[in-house]
Amino acid sequence: MKFTTLSFLLSICFSCFADDTNIIVKSDWSEPVGLRNLETGHDHSIRGRLLIIAGNEPAYGGPKTDNAAMTFVELQDVTGALGENVDLCFDALKLKCVLTDGNGKNIPKPGGAYSGRGPFGPYWITLPYNATIRLFVNGGNKSPLSVYPSGEPGCYWSISSTDTNVYHLSGTIEICTRTNYLAKVFGDAPQSFKQDYYEKNCKKILTLPKMKVSVPK
Repeated sequence: MKFTTLSFLLSICFSCFADDTNIIVKSDWSEPVGLRNLETGHDHSIRGRLLIIAGNEPAYGGPKTDNAAMTFVELQDVTGALGENVDLCFDALKLKCVLTDGNGKNIPKPGGAYSGRGPFGPYWITLPYNATIRLFVNGGNKSPLSVYPSGEPGCYWSISSTDTNVYHLSGTIEICTRTNYLAKVFGDAPQSFKQDYYEKNCKKILTLPKMKVSVPK
């Protein structure tokens, strides 16, 4: 069973790169952050990046179209000296992006009601050593391009293919490990101490590098 589960996870990771030719926007990898696995006491080095990819979601059942796009966050375990898995919590609502124009001025966050599909998450994922996993944020359009400031459904910037302005997208995403083992590790220590330890060692923010946003013509 363990082998089957690991094989399935690895197949997901390898398939992440099958559609690279459909990538519209892709950030560089963030600087890694250290996240502590309280079950083992080991630290894991995790980095991330943001992607917008042309294509339909598997669950799409509407009319045939080549104008669909999807936003993802990828997480990668680049730990130097371990071979164990780590459980991470992914919450699309923890994604916080900023869109700026060519002068570095922030584009106001889109308005509108909190509606549509999602949010997707929060949920736990198991990330194997030296593996990458692609996590869905939300779907939208290729042109005009849907650019999400977060995982809020129905809330995105819309950039036309005729828009000649220069835009850059950057952001952060918060990830964390499990709290299950706090009591086992610290016993009867004050809850405030446990919480402070967890906040410092088991919950981190990945800073996603700024990237140019170009709308497909």
